[in-house]
Amino acid sequence: MRRAFSIAVYPRHEGRVLLIHHRRLAKWLPPGGELEPDETPLEAAARELLEETGLRGVFPRTSPVDGTPLGLIGYEEHVAGSKGLHLNFVFVCDVETDAIVPNDEFTDHRWVSLADGPWDTAPINVRQLAEIALAAPRASGA
Repeated sequence: MRRAFSIAVYPRHEGRVLLIHHRRLAKWLPPGGELEPDETPLEAAARELLEETGLRGVFPRTSPVDGTPLGLIGYEEHVAGSKGLHLNFVFVCDVETDAIVPNDEFTDHRWVSLADGPWDTAPINVRQLAEIALAAPRASGA
């Protein structure tokens, strides 16, 4: 099975996180994608967020451990359809607006809370990570 490093990013705005309905996978997921050559996971998170939504985020310090990338809230592995196993770094960031510029990778998007998300049509870890993202410290200056 093909293996690829990937990222997911939970943008936060006014107590909600953004989920997209992924066109190919037909599931509610956070924005994300694969790392490009010579790219760090944090660089990929910022790039994918901008490419998929038009948003720019501020990534908070989430760990006291020296060397931990800003915004990192978790790591998980999942099969991503025909793209194989994704070794996935998960980030949170704060954004200034809820206005997005959608791309062709998703059919719909929603800003959701834990109470009103489409959790019945999302993988369980998407909700678990949304909970962590919503509880994480806010970014300085956000």
